[in-house]
Amino acid sequence: MVAALLPISLIAAVSAFAGDAERPGNPAGPAIVGFSPQQGPIGGGTVVQISGGGFEGATGVSFGTHPAASFEIKSPTVITAVAPAVERGLNTRLHVEAGSGTATSNRDFTFIGCHVPRVQDDRVARARKVLVAAGCRVGRVTRVRTATKPLRVIAERPHPGQWLEPNARINLRVR
Repeated sequence: MVAALLPISLIAAVSAFAGDAERPGNPAGPAIVGFSPQQGPIGGGTVVQISGGGFEGATGVSFGTHPAASFEIKSPTVITAVAPAVERGLNTRLHVEAGSGTATSNRDFTFIGCHVPRVQDDRVARARKVLVAAGCRVGRVTRVRTATKPLRVIAERPHPGQWLEPNARINLRVR
């Protein structure tokens, strides 16, 4: 007899591969062991490789409540899925659906983006730091004719609160 310590995700996958003891010959549902990469842009399009088991009868893959843009069963243990576009950044679990059940990942997939922060009235140096922390970049900085130092932000485009692709440029108007 051999004993080993296994992570919970692997135990779930191994027990899923064992089948249904009450109904021999009836495979258990799918199981997700892991996936890579673990993040992608809110615009979608990231190809995610999901590993596990029981995938031969998969009928759907979703990122939380958002169905995958597409998916392909590569083998009984590997599926590739294309992340959908989402309206804002979020962390969500992956789901693989099959006639025999649904598997849920034990880790989150993160949709990343630029969440435009409010930087009006901030000095330019602070505004730059805040934009970078929000996943954005500074775009064009335009001075009004009456600008005096220290320069402060009087407007930003696009408007605060919007979700854009990662590293989107935010234009600043300063005075």
